[in-house]
Amino acid sequence: MEFTDAQLAAQPVGYWTGAVRAAVVQYINDRHAELELTQPHWWAMYHLGESGERLTRDGLLALMAKVRPYVDVATMEPAVDDLLARQLFGCDAEGRLELTPSGIELRTRVLVLLPEVRARIHDGISDEEYVSVVKVLRRMLANVGGDTGFAQTG
Repeated sequence: MEFTDAQLAAQPVGYWTGAVRAAVVQYINDRHAELELTQPHWWAMYHLGESGERLTRDGLLALMAKVRPYVDVATMEPAVDDLLARQLFGCDAEGRLELTPSGIELRTRVLVLLPEVRARIHDGISDEEYVSVVKVLRRMLANVGGDTGFAQTG
């Protein structure tokens, strides 16, 4: 359905931001599911690999709380357990995690997939249009006292 600019200006931002969030997250989850992953699996794999350290479970969860403040860290715990059970993560006697060779291979496959996922989501949208949308959303967020300091990592 097409709307006039006047009709669009009267529509609630909460509907559109909620609908976009739900559809984008579903699309990302569907693409991750092709590799038998969820977003929490990916975030754990990505950040463990990027850390350059062998983190403990608590260390990885603390890192996740810092770099993904919008994520309930409790959702990460089952993902870490599953990655261990699937032998995509290994754990030494001191409880430090590491990506196994299978985990490294899968992480690499996801890194190849990510530009395709982003391209699909941004199809038909110029960088200038995208920047304008983000600026408007950040302003709306600031207007209601939200945190506009998100820093993208992974």
